[in-house]
Amino acid sequence: MFALVAAGLAMAHVIVMFLHYRGFIGYEDWVHVSFFDLDEEESFGTWFSAVLLLYAGRLLLRQARSADAQGDPHHRAWLGLAVGFHFLSIDEVVGMHEYVNTVVESTRWTTLAAVLVAFLGLAYLPLLRALPSKIRFLFILAGLIYVGGAVGVERATDWYDVHDLLDTLAYNLWTAVEETMEMAGVIVFIYALLLRQAQPVSGGPGAADRKFKALFGSGKRHDVQ
Repeated sequence: MFALVAAGLAMAHVIVMFLHYRGFIGYEDWVHVSFFDLDEEESFGTWFSAVLLLYAGRLLLRQARSADAQGDPHHRAWLGLAVGFHFLSIDEVVGMHEYVNTVVESTRWTTLAAVLVAFLGLAYLPLLRALPSKIRFLFILAGLIYVGGAVGVERATDWYDVHDLLDTLAYNLWTAVEETMEMAGVIVFIYALLLRQAQPVSGGPGAADRKFKALFGSGKRHDVQ
């Protein structure tokens, strides 16, 4: 469902941009279709991305609580991710990363983000190692897709900003690539989290069942001889 919505938003953005830059939608009519511009803060795409990030943050918070209750030593790492995704959800609407560009003019925010991502990647290696192989693969895949869009594509399109070419079809098509990668990365991450939370209590398949039987018996009745 999430994937279909993301694909629909990306397609709507591309169609609107082609119509606009080919002269079918004039500047005076732009206000009627700007809601489909993924680069606009006040758009369906921005709202959907913020919702995805918030949902991932809530799932992470639930995972942190569950891990803490089970005595998992990585519960603080899960909590740190939960805080981070809640922050990303706020940033998606408020645009704090753009504020960084304004305040620190000598350095693009993407440079600072790349350093932060590298640091977090190293800090979260113990958690990644502790995850089942499939979940670990999906986490890494999600991270590569999201960071590739948010930092990689954003960095590559700085050229358009430097040469004052933001109001062009080419730049806005790159925007579709960037935003679609971000949404896809979060969707893969949410899928991985749901898989993780659907797994039984640590100890392998049937572990929860075995713990119940150990505490309360098998539940079978035995006749008194």
